[in-house]
Amino acid sequence: MLLSKSCQYGIRALLYIAMESDKSKKTELVKIAETLDIPKPYLAKIMQQLVKRGLARSAKGPNGGFYMTPKEKLKNLLDVIEAIDGLGYFTQCGLGMEECDTANPCPIHSEIVKIREKLMKTFGKYSVEKIGQQVKEGKFVITLK
Repeated sequence: MLLSKSCQYGIRALLYIAMESDKSKKTELVKIAETLDIPKPYLAKIMQQLVKRGLARSAKGPNGGFYMTPKEKLKNLLDVIEAIDGLGYFTQCGLGMEECDTANPCPIHSEIVKIREKLMKTFGKYSVEKIGQQVKEGKFVITLK
């Protein structure tokens, strides 16, 4: 699996929040967890990371929950990956060698570099807002449960 389970959950949660809430209408953690079939304590830790990294916002109290401003909705999938998994996957050697770069390449270095660049470009071009809009329009489906 390319992305960790935490990262997959984080992306799905942000997509759900982007489609279901705004500053005046917040989405409760329990609703996100139930809808997306994610364990609530696990999701709480992920959401804490995402809020801390500026990818979502939270509000406490009776009308509290999670929401995203237009600025946060413009964040792309690479931003989410960086916040949860980091970008090490895009820089480490494909064979796990400690020294692997252009000067000291492993046998698959040149191919892996091309794949990583393509992946980074792909993850970087899709914003949470763009994907959410396409899901709403019925162009794509995200599995909620």
